[in-house]
Amino acid sequence: MTETATLTMDLRVSDITGQKNVKASAVPAHYTIADLVQRLIAKMGLARTSSGGQPLAYHARLDREGRHLHGTETVGDALQTDDELVLTPDIDAGGGAPMDAG
Repeated sequence: MTETATLTMDLRVSDITGQKNVKASAVPAHYTIADLVQRLIAKMGLARTSSGGQPLAYHARLDREGRHLHGTETVGDALQTDDELVLTPDIDAGGGAPMDAG
């Protein structure tokens, strides 16, 4: 769809705490959700590493549908103008180094 590639939309985005809120204007419909999330992390000044120094990965939750978006979905297919997204870091429970049994 050539038309979809030229469309843009405006979105409202917050972090999981609700303390950082931005308006993302003129987001191209052809962006993947993964591309959008990476740009929003920078725009919002979100931490890229955990307190332990491990890299943080974020995903987007679409409030309207109450679901997490897949990184491969496109903005034009998954979102509507004025949708609200919440960026949340992926939490790796028990993701530390294995404990030494000895």
